[in-house]
Amino acid sequence: MRSHLSLGTAQWGSGYGATNKQGTLSDSTVTAIVARARVAGVARVDTHRPLQLTQGYGNAQLRLAPWAREFLVTTKVFGARGAPMSIPRQLHASLSELDVPSVEVCLIHDWYALSDEEANGAALAMRDLVELGLTARIGISAYDRGDLDRALETFPGLTAVQVPVSVLDQRLLANPPLALLDDRVRVQARSVFLQGLLLDSTLSTPLGKHPHVERFHAACRGMGLEPLVACISFIKSVPWIDEVVVGVTSAQELEAISRAWDSPGIEDVEWDSLASFDVALLDPRRWSC
Repeated sequence: MRSHLSLGTAQWGSGYGATNKQGTLSDSTVTAIVARARVAGVARVDTHRPLQLTQGYGNAQLRLAPWAREFLVTTKVFGARGAPMSIPRQLHASLSELDVPSVEVCLIHDWYALSDEEANGAALAMRDLVELGLTARIGISAYDRGDLDRALETFPGLTAVQVPVSVLDQRLLANPPLALLDDRVRVQARSVFLQGLLLDSTLSTPLGKHPHVERFHAACRGMGLEPLVACISFIKSVPWIDEVVVGVTSAQELEAISRAWDSPGIEDVEWDSLASFDVALLDPRRWSC
């Protein structure tokens, strides 16, 4: 198995997640999650410093700081010209919050929104971060194939990408960009549970009742599989994924994920029959609830 679990921290600083009923996690919950990560051998973590603490990951990095040196850290910066700080200053601020001298991976968070000029300038600034020893790998957080194609054309030194992949979101599988197949590029998969939509068959929200979500849950019932096991089995079957980012709201959730991760994958499943190409479902930027 090529890939490794990476612990997402969005819920540490905000109520992130369409099915997150816990809200921002308490100190005791975060401590318990870290303890469970140690037991499970999870050595990677994904975090971010938003422009404002009321956005995105909130103060997740500050809450990660007591343990940041135990993990290989991925963080992100903004590349837009209107960002209040330059890319180097953003990363220095993150390193200060995390209390670490460097991170393993630094990604451009808003790559999809950058003009060509901004993208070129951001890519060059990221390359400087590597030369300064502030990060080992640089790349982008992508939403679709177009983001990846532009990065391949305009991002010298690209060595990491984070992409959405799940049993429903198989858009990159049929014809993956060469970057995903290049051993020099570390591929991180996110949204493997679609913010929990794929794990809870009882949701009565429009997203939870989407026909492709319901089809997935029906298939799990037909195969006698827990949705979590199905999601993990699928993602483990993708050969070019190096890391799988999972966000949890309790140590018990992480224990269940790690148990499914360590179990043999389910074979002889026609995963492509469960794929959805409804971007309104697959892209959280389009969600209205």
